Amino acid sequence: MVQLDIASSFSCLLSHEVFLFPCNFYFYILPLFCKVYKAYDLLFPFSLKNIPKKIFKTKARIFQKMKCRKCNKKAVVNLKDYKIALCESCYPIFYEKLVERSIKRYRIIKEKEKVLAAVSGGKDSVSMISALKEIQKKLNFELEVLHINLGIKGYSEKLEKIVKDVASILELEFNTVELKDYGFTIDDVEIKKICSACGISKRYLMNKTARELNFDVVVTGHTSEDIIEFFFKNCLSGNFELNKKLIPRIDSFDKKIVTKARPIFDRTEKENMLYVLCKKLPFSMDACPHAPRRDWKEIIYYIELKKPGFKRAFVVNLAKAMKPEFKEPFKYCMRCGEVSTSAICSFCKLTMKYAKKK
Repeated sequence: MVQLDIASSFSCLLSHEVFLFPCNFYFYILPLFCKVYKAYDLLFPFSLKNIPKKIFKTKARIFQKMKCRKCNKKAVVNLKDYKIALCESCYPIFYEKLVERSIKRYRIIKEKEKVLAAVSGGKDSVSMISALKEIQKKLNFELEVLHINLGIKGYSEKLEKIVKDVASILELEFNTVELKDYGFTIDDVEIKKICSACGISKRYLMNKTARELNFDVVVTGHTSEDIIEFFFKNCLSGNFELNKKLIPRIDSFDKKIVTKARPIFDRTEKENMLYVLCKKLPFSMDACPHAPRRDWKEIIYYIELKKPGFKRAFVVNLAKAMKPEFKEPFKYCMRCGEVSTSAICSFCKLTMKYAKKK
């Protein structure tokens, strides 16, 4: 499957740790491909562009001779944080054990809970649902898939098909909700407010759908990069209290609120990307046509290059430092009855404003 979101995919694979292709591929084929899509700087972030070709090729050849520690086959990844090289078959098993360990350590999913996984179709949510499926029986919880179709022309249809295919491969129940059923789509929102409207809509529909289908927990595929990005943005905007929400699990505080959880909060985009490639699962790398520049992700990648292990240490220590209790004053929306901090919830304000255009 040919994909276009170079920034979120190849950039997190191109390091000294992952060589899925011959070294010449990175220096000659990919740069030509990226220039076509004007994404060269995103594909080769920061210090990677300054690495001399001879040094890069030498390290690539050395890596290609490395063997998997588990089975002695040719390794496809060298995980420096864990000091282990793994092959295409052993890496997914190792990844799933890491997810399982985090779920147990932070009690992200509890025994016998009914879990609804929100899957967009990107590499992160696909890796999450696949890993959860593999450890489902061991941890004893129920699992189904939810996809929210935001009505983005030429984009949402592709994502929904991918998620359906993933659910079919994993033999999981597929549930879908369409934003257009509420009178508008993301395409109807003006450009400056699209990202805010998208987030509001997804949070509202995830919670409402999970509650109506009697699920205990909604899980999302937020990665360590996402958590760090949210933290920085909250600090710069002065919303320090919101950082208390950046924990692996936020338990319900009202009968209309479903517990939220992030099973792969301490996994990186690179790890997720490699997992879905090794598992040969369908996924989309197409960038959302409304997505802004990924400046924050580039900054996080840069820090990780300079300080290896930064991302994992940051989110793990943040999870330990933040107290799980987070309860703000709330009321119920006058229009839909959902939990809100104002008389009319943010989602209803969107429907009141944009549904009239239909």
